[in-house]
Order: sequence, then structure tokens, then C-alpha cells
Amino acid sequence: MAEAVLQNRDGSEKGRVNLPDSVFGVTPNKQAVYETIKGILRNQRQGTSSAKTRGEVRGTTTKPWRQKGTGRARSGSNKSPLWVGGGRIFGPRPRDFSVTVPKKIRRLALRSVLSDKARHGAIAVIESYPAVEEPKTKVYAELWRALAPEGQKCLLVIEKYDENVFLSARNLSRLYVTTNTNLNTYDALNVDRVVFTTEALKVFEETE
Repeated sequence: MAEAVLQNRDGSEKGRVNLPDSVFGVTPNKQAVYETIKGILRNQRQGTSSAKTRGEVRGTTTKPWRQKGTGRARSGSNKSPLWVGGGRIFGPRPRDFSVTVPKKIRRLALRSVLSDKARHGAIAVIESYPAVEEPKTKVYAELWRALAPEGQKCLLVIEKYDENVFLSARNLSRLYVTTNTNLNTYDALNVDRVVFTTEALKVFEETE
């Protein structure tokens, strides 16, 4: 059975926690991870880039000069893509980049990443996160330094949304906060260390 370190908020080790093999002990599936990451990144694209064609730019279709006898190249419109300010050939058009990744693939991908991190000792557990009545970046900067003493990128997974916690960590470049229900493959793969609260881990076990 996979295990993780149970840490205090000051970074000291308090004990060990058993992790469920159904989530943290599977054989990683690289193809599932690839498909899921590709889907997440594609779904973040807005697809709003647009360029005007020669039929949309402002200009005239009046022939600039006669066809022959001027010594210049023949031309029929100043909206030609060959002209400065003319339309663009095969330019980007608004489009939908979104894709749908099957739920089973997404679940397998997340389990694959978590299992790989558990195998390499990159999963940790703390009993609870520091509760703050108002955003306090200093509190979470100290927590990050305790949980990741080598300056690693760290993802803190809490059991429910807490606005003050998210605002406290928002300005920290190497500490990210998410909830158990919003944890995805990209977030887990994009950090060096994933830290669960005990309640988040319990809910995660139940939902998975």
C-alpha cells in the first residue's frame, strides 16, 4: 500500500498515512495523461483570433493603373493580400478548440499522476490548513516554506472552497491552492509536490 508523510505545519514529520491503492497505487497510463492534458489545454483556448480577408478590409476594387504599358506589375485592387494593408490569405478565424475527454480517461489520468508522485514521495498530508479571517499572504508563504523547503512548486488540496485561503496564496508564485473536487491532472502534474489535508484526502477517497 502506498504511503505519504503526515506533516505538521512547521514541516516536521508527524507520522505516516496509508493511501488507497485504488487512487495512489495504479500503474501510470501515459496515453490517458497525454489525452487529458491535451484536452485541458485545448479547452482553455478562446479561439477568438480573427484576421480580415480581402473581402473584409477597407479599400476599393478600382484598378489602380492600367493593365499594360506602365512598367509596373499588373494589379486590380488595393485590397490584394500582396499590398500593405490588404487582406490576409488563410488568416485565423474564430473557432471552437474544445474537446470532450471521457470521464474514465480523466479519472485514470489523475490517478496515474497521483500514483507516480506517491511512488516518488511527492505526496504529503497535513491535518488542516491555516484558517485566516482575512487574506494573509505571509501566513501561506510560511506554510509553503515549511512544506517545500527546497523551493519546490507545491499544490495544496483543501476540502472546501475558502476565499481567504485562495486570496492569501494568489500572489505566491510557487504555491497553488485547489479544492478536492477541482483537482485535475494538469494541476497535479504541473507541481513538484501535492499536499492534501486529511479531510480533503478523506473526501477524495470517498468520491473516487
